[in-house]
Amino acid sequence: MTQSKQSLGGSSTYAPCSSNNYGTCSSARATATATAAGDLSPSHDILLNNFQLKKKSYRVLLHGQQLVWERMQKVKQSKSSQETKAPLPEDPPSPEGQRGYGPKSHILHVDDVISVRAGDTKIASIQPPNPQAINAQGEADTRPTSQYLTINYALRLTKSQTDCNRWELRRLTFFNADPYIVRQWDQELQARLHQPSSTRLRVRRLLVFINPYGGRKAGSQTYERHVRPIFQLAGIDATCITTQRANQVRDILLSHDLSCYDAVCCVGGDGTVAEVINGLLFRRMRELGIDEQRPSYIPRPEIPVGVIPAGSTDTIAYSMHGTADVRTAAIHVILGQHRGLDVCSVSNSQSLLRFCASVLSYGYLGDVAAQSENYRWMGPKRYEYSGVKAFINNRGYDAELRLLEEPDLQPTPLEENLPQSPDSVCSLGESVPSICYANCQRCSFASSMQEQQRSSLFVHAEDAEVENTSSATLEEADPEESHLTPSEAALLRPRPRPDKLQLPVGSVHSMKSLASEQWKVIKGNFFMICGANITCACARSPNGISRYSHLGDGCLDLILVKKTSLLNNVRFLLNTAGRSGDIRNLPFVDVYRTRKFQFRTFAAANGDDYSIAGSCQPIAQAEVGSSSSSEYSSWNCDGEVVTDLDITMRSHCQLIEVFMRGPHSYSKPLKSGTAPSTPASSSDNVYCCCKD
Repeated sequence: MTQSKQSLGGSSTYAPCSSNNYGTCSSARATATATAAGDLSPSHDILLNNFQLKKKSYRVLLHGQQLVWERMQKVKQSKSSQETKAPLPEDPPSPEGQRGYGPKSHILHVDDVISVRAGDTKIASIQPPNPQAINAQGEADTRPTSQYLTINYALRLTKSQTDCNRWELRRLTFFNADPYIVRQWDQELQARLHQPSSTRLRVRRLLVFINPYGGRKAGSQTYERHVRPIFQLAGIDATCITTQRANQVRDILLSHDLSCYDAVCCVGGDGTVAEVINGLLFRRMRELGIDEQRPSYIPRPEIPVGVIPAGSTDTIAYSMHGTADVRTAAIHVILGQHRGLDVCSVSNSQSLLRFCASVLSYGYLGDVAAQSENYRWMGPKRYEYSGVKAFINNRGYDAELRLLEEPDLQPTPLEENLPQSPDSVCSLGESVPSICYANCQRCSFASSMQEQQRSSLFVHAEDAEVENTSSATLEEADPEESHLTPSEAALLRPRPRPDKLQLPVGSVHSMKSLASEQWKVIKGNFFMICGANITCACARSPNGISRYSHLGDGCLDLILVKKTSLLNNVRFLLNTAGRSGDIRNLPFVDVYRTRKFQFRTFAAANGDDYSIAGSCQPIAQAEVGSSSSSEYSSWNCDGEVVTDLDITMRSHCQLIEVFMRGPHSYSKPLKSGTAPSTPASSSDNVYCCCKD
């Protein structure tokens, strides 16, 4: 029999195959000479074999980064007891340039595969891999005996009525009587699984920090019950450290050798995540010999970070994944796809204090953080108790703010070609801003512009060193006075600054706008001031306090809530708690998109300095109630208290790499009978039935 090209799509060319008995598997193997959609390397082979899945026969195809399996049909002849295989239905017409498979085909991307294991029995193939057995197997090429191939993969629950961003584990166990075919499939899948990529890192050795005191004090139980089995299934060698005191994570990251680890992961709340980020950033500055108190630029750490939520609110994990599900966060670490996350630096008039990953808030949230320190024995309930007390007091604080407002930019040709979400993305020039999501248009443009500018600057800098035509260095130049943003200057080591830059397509308008920006001064009496680096969403506030904040666009949202009545404060809280609310519609709330803002109290603006002088620790040890007067509030920085009253917050674009794909936007699914098409990659948006 000749293999029909209509069986699994018809767009690829397959070699002819010979058929054996129905219980066995036929094989077809052809070398992929042309790069298919989703292929990372044209050298991979195309595999097409028949397997048994749950005692039913399936035709399975491995093409590029796609695994496709389809049920084989049988038709009984009326005059004979023999069974023949009926041809599979033809594919419905698909758009040009898009390869589709049959309506009953199941498609799995290799990017979503957790692990692949072959075994002599089904139970042996299901068990987690043993590193010692793998090493022993590689030493001697013995005759294969495995007849079962188990593929563990992750699947997003797109039709979930409660949490559409949640992922869960699934399993496929194929049977083939020929162990050589099973070994061939195992080798090909392993090669694709561990193939290097710029946006994907399959972790082999992982350093895990567990905070047993954060949130409901269940960090250790969360890891042992939900995270460790998944890591073992993926064959990750995890080294766990259970913290015993504050800032222990930072101290370990600053002093220990991390060269043997592929990534760092933390199990805890937002404070634990902040410690990891601060430790990695300050470690990188020490390695490069940069002054930690007054750094000329902020270098990017080379090691990515995984975040497992086990705290009270887990706003960082929720904003990254769209859910606070523990297993979902662990799956993202295993799958290895990472994105750049913005990090903000917080400094006073004298030195850099620390880095902020989520929100820096003064006023209401600052009072909640300061007062809740006295009620840690209450656990997560302390925030509710302190929040009610601070809300009833309804205090206002006088302050002066200076900010660099980000102008509204019209879409450029490069931005127009980037992927868009049909329900959340709008033009940059429209009044309604866009929402950050997986494959976000704004974040993708910021990342591409950054990489191109960095490569251009390095090339010109090397030419300048050879010709000795420039003596000015980035260390001597002020990033605020330069035509580069602080986030772009943060990516560069001190090198001679070139006279001319080859800017990427679509960035000329942006650079001209940055050069014409002016400081905007705002004075008033405020109930709350927030610098939101992310949406700060959580289970109680699905949209967060800053719904339109992006994960990696190099900007932060400055939210100013004016002192008003208690009723208006209730309206503000209701708008942040509901999915349909938008704080921008409230008349007493102003939201500015900025890259940097400065805060000072009226007393500090008049010459009285109430800041803590000489604070040079990576994470400031704040003392509750140490403010000089009850007229002033404290700062809430990632759940920690900072009492400085002269604060500068600056956003650094995609300063650290984090394992995530971003939250998916919600939309109605395809109508019944519509043929599924093959997306370009596994991280493409898949829309579910939930309504936003």
